[in-house]
Amino acid sequence: MIIAWGGTLNLVLYIISMLGLGYYAFLTVLSPNTLVTRYDLGEKSVPIIRIVGTFVLPILILGIYLLFRGPEGAWLFFVLNFLVSTHQVILGWATRFKIIDPDSKQDVGDEIVGHVFVIIAIVLIYRLSYTIYT
Repeated sequence: MIIAWGGTLNLVLYIISMLGLGYYAFLTVLSPNTLVTRYDLGEKSVPIIRIVGTFVLPILILGIYLLFRGPEGAWLFFVLNFLVSTHQVILGWATRFKIIDPDSKQDVGDEIVGHVFVIIAIVLIYRLSYTIYT
């Protein structure tokens, strides 16, 4: 398994990425009230949070599949993770600078995690480029 991932570092970074995605999938699908409380969204936001979860859960399932199959040819999965994380960071900054949604509740921890996942995605794409683009 480690050989297929090009080394321990790649595999560890990928597992960290999947654990973060798994946590987010858990929150959106099985525990949306946690997000409602944390961001003061109101009870009517639970269905839309679960809809977001329907997009997150399949990505997690694909990620778990790739964990055991290996990253060969899976460039789209890695680029999708990079794009999602990048857009979350951009939206976080836009909210922080009051460009969009100036009244929303913010969490600095979420922004730090977003930056970490962008960096992980960049490192994985770079280090696995010989494998994922074949």
